[in-house]
Amino acid sequence: MTIQAPVKSIPGAIEIGGVLYLRNAQGDLTAASNIKPMDLLMDDMVRKVAGYAEDLSAELVRFAAHTDADIAALDALIAQDYGVEPRETKGNRTFVSFDGLLKVQVAVSDRIVLGPELQAAKAVLDAMITERGEGVDPFLMTLISRAFKVDQEGKVDVRAILALRRMQVDDPRWPDFTRAIDDAVRVVGSKRYIRIYRRNHKDAGWKMIPLDLAAVEPGPEAFARNSLRRQVEEAEQVNAQVVDLLARIAGHLQLPGGDPQVALDLALCAQRLLGAEPEAILAIEAA
Repeated sequence: MTIQAPVKSIPGAIEIGGVLYLRNAQGDLTAASNIKPMDLLMDDMVRKVAGYAEDLSAELVRFAAHTDADIAALDALIAQDYGVEPRETKGNRTFVSFDGLLKVQVAVSDRIVLGPELQAAKAVLDAMITERGEGVDPFLMTLISRAFKVDQEGKVDVRAILALRRMQVDDPRWPDFTRAIDDAVRVVGSKRYIRIYRRNHKDAGWKMIPLDLAAVEPGPEAFARNSLRRQVEEAEQVNAQVVDLLARIAGHLQLPGGDPQVALDLALCAQRLLGAEPEAILAIEAA
């Protein structure tokens, strides 16, 4: 029994012996005729949305790579202008358009983990709390509880720990706590963030151009822009129309007594669909 390639009528389906099948979540083949229509509609919607999402994700990857390259090229030109060797810049910096209405901001954030010294710091706090008993400042207790609260992955909040370390507490053991935190901090890398902002005029506040789904606000400006996917779809439609016109031209010229003028008119339509310059179209008509 031969398994054929997926058919277009049902995305993801395979044809076996003239019958369409889809795999279920357990990996078993289920005849499409035995699947509820609503389940088929849901499957089609999910595949459609996921397809768009994968295309958009790939587009964002390309955007990030091109942006990195553009920033690096400008950094190199700036270094060259001042007669210094270009090198990788790790600091934060901002690039602004000439009219002051657009800016690209590069921010670098260290990735920090806390080593085993954190347990010693916690032991110092526990001893201090035990000795003070009810005399511990409730605000300090709240910060301690929040800082050492473990999340679902078994990790503590590094920012809360560092915020607690910056506090000033009147206790002889507090310097031991802060020293243990300092020794526990380890920078294991850095993460670079690129944020793009725009504003309508020079006195307006900056508004970040969102690149994540949660921050996107649907509006007429977004829908007015031609996405790459829409451009590809429109190009495919034009291509199909041109192929059809060329086929009609070839078919017409093969007819006995075919009128060359009709073929020329069809060729001109194809030229216009392809966005030919008016001069080129006039040249064809003159010929």
